[in-house]
Amino acid sequence: MLAKAGEKPPTMGASRVWKKKVLRFTVALCLVSGFAFFLWPQIEYQQPTTTVSNITITSDVQCEPDFDALRRLDVHKLSQYMRREMIAIPSSNDAPPMRQTLQVPLFQQKPSKNSPESLATQQSQDDCKIPEPVTVRVPHPPKTVDASHIDFGVATTLGRLNDSLDAFSHWAGYNKARIFALIEPDKDKQIRQVQAKADLLGINLYITESDEEYQRRYFTLVSHLGKHMRPQTRWSCIIDDDTFFLSMAELVNALVQYDDTESVYVGGLSESIPQIGVFGLMGFGGAGVFLSRPLVQELSKPEVFEACLNTDHTGDRRISLCVYQHTYTRLTVNHRLHQLDIQGDVSGFFESGRPPPLSVHHWKSWFHMDMAKLSVVSDLCGDNCLLRQWKFADGWILTNGFSVMKYSQEVDPNDKTMELTWEGQNGAVHESYLHEFGPLRPKDWDKFSYLLEDSVLDGNQVRQWYVHRDPEKGDQILELIWRTQ
Repeated sequence: MLAKAGEKPPTMGASRVWKKKVLRFTVALCLVSGFAFFLWPQIEYQQPTTTVSNITITSDVQCEPDFDALRRLDVHKLSQYMRREMIAIPSSNDAPPMRQTLQVPLFQQKPSKNSPESLATQQSQDDCKIPEPVTVRVPHPPKTVDASHIDFGVATTLGRLNDSLDAFSHWAGYNKARIFALIEPDKDKQIRQVQAKADLLGINLYITESDEEYQRRYFTLVSHLGKHMRPQTRWSCIIDDDTFFLSMAELVNALVQYDDTESVYVGGLSESIPQIGVFGLMGFGGAGVFLSRPLVQELSKPEVFEACLNTDHTGDRRISLCVYQHTYTRLTVNHRLHQLDIQGDVSGFFESGRPPPLSVHHWKSWFHMDMAKLSVVSDLCGDNCLLRQWKFADGWILTNGFSVMKYSQEVDPNDKTMELTWEGQNGAVHESYLHEFGPLRPKDWDKFSYLLEDSVLDGNQVRQWYVHRDPEKGDQILELIWRTQ
């Protein structure tokens, strides 16, 4: 049809043109959006936080934490603070198993406090606490033990001796054992203060200054202990200043199996074959070297002592070679005396669920675990409560005094293996540790752990703080409060 005069021709396909424009705009918008999505800097969601006393608190913390504890633990950012009460009940069975299974979860879900009404409510420390306490069975605490027949000798400095007293007090306090310390000359005249601290902790400490070189001073402990034996002395034990005995009662019971009227040399081997290759088959000093009274008397004979003192060996090796060269006595290995020649992450050893060791060593050098703090809970439930394990219904495992952790994959309750978590040295491999640790399994790299970092006796209860460190997301804290029924 022709257009009439004066009329504009009709716009054929106007809707189609408009649709093309919309399509082009949509395509362009998609391209720009895609470009922005893939190339524009990504903005992560930032969790709401508040800052109190220079400590950043994330919104996941829905209670008022213990700020004194946070400062003591050196926490800068906190993403969880939970508290749970543990009630220890002495078992009617004298020997409850080291590993026990509980039917309750450790981390119970609490009602959300994100509603406007709850946010307007003043938070308190009670909000951190899971209401229901957990009741666990523990062995009866051992009776007060008499260790007057054991003398201990240590060669160290006065400063290191002072640092060791809190740990020594756990196993040598108020039980009549004696500790003889040979120290370097005290230039600062601080012996009285250290002696006063030992007296306050119930430790029978005898300090003697010596200008002998350390290795000679270490071996001199043999004759020094010999000179100070009392009529009731049956054993002389040479230790390092970071040797720790978990239970004096257990140690006394362990020594009963040996005939101390004969010459007896008791000690523990290194857990690492390469270390044995370097130093030989001997009682390694950090585990504790036990010499019976007759053996001390043999080694203290002037001609024997002088011949051994002038050899060129380390202290504990010098003792072993002196025993082997001048007597018919040979080493008796006690596999619960641990040198702990392992480094880094030692959680596999402490979380094994096996009977606790008699002694441990290197706990403030090759690895770091404050044994004095680990042992605090024994004031409430006894030495046999240490390192005892409880597995909760949600898979979390409490190793008392050491950790709260959860494996990434379920471990058979009857599994006999120990998790090999530590680092070797001098070429040590898996097989290097089997002679002392027995069955081993690979490390669980995805295990989630809270490690004990503090513990205090607070009236008639013990408070433990287990911490999972995460500087980026914030530290997580589980506080366990122990009491008896």
